[in-house]
Amino acid sequence: MAKKEEAAAETVLQYLVDQNRPYSTQDVFMNLHKQHGKPLVQRVLDQLVAEGKLKEKINGKQKCYVANQENLPAASEEELRKLDNECEQLSEEFTKKQENLKLLESKVRKLNSSLTTQEASEKLASLNSENEQLQARLNLLENQQVLVTEEEKNRINKEWTDAIGNWKKRKRMCMNALDSVLESWPKSKKDLFEKIGIETDEDVGASLPKIG
Repeated sequence: MAKKEEAAAETVLQYLVDQNRPYSTQDVFMNLHKQHGKPLVQRVLDQLVAEGKLKEKINGKQKCYVANQENLPAASEEELRKLDNECEQLSEEFTKKQENLKLLESKVRKLNSSLTTQEASEKLASLNSENEQLQARLNLLENQQVLVTEEEKNRINKEWTDAIGNWKKRKRMCMNALDSVLESWPKSKKDLFEKIGIETDEDVGASLPKIG
C-alpha cells in the first residue's frame, strides 16, 4: 500500500474506531472534510474490511462500515458500573432539563399574553374614556333621565343573545375539533391544551350566561 493510501487508511480507521458507529463511504468522505478523495476512501475501506479491521454492513443498496468490535478492548466490570452511573446521572439531568424547559415555555406563553407598555397605556386610556362615559350615564340615571329607548333595549338584547349563541356554537366547534385530535393523542387532554396554548372558559373564570 502506497504511503498516501497508508495515511488515508490510518485516518479512516482511527475515525471509525473513535466514532464506533456505521458510516457510508460518502459519510466518511464528508466527515473527514474531503481530506482524501472519495475513490481513495473507498479503496482503503475495502482494504480495511479485507484485513478484518472493519466490518461491512449492507443496508439495501448502501454499504456501511463500522469498526470490528472484536478488535476493541472489552470494558471491565468497574468501567461498566461507571458507565451505568453516568447514564443514570445523565438521565436525571435530562429529566430536570425537561422540567425546566416546560417551566420556561409556560413563562414564555404568559409573557406573550401580557400587554406591552404601549398596549397597557392604550388600554388605560381606553378604560379612562369608558369610565368617563359611564360616569356621565350614571349622572343621567341619578337625575332620572331616560338613557335607553325601547328600540335600543330590543337591539341590545338581540345582540347579547346572538353573542351568547355564537359563543356556544364556537365553543362546541372547538371542543369537537379537539376531541377528534384527542382520539389519536397519546397523552391527556390537559397536556394537549398546554402544548398548543389553549385556555378554557374555566381557566379564565368565565361561564356561559343563561338565556331567557
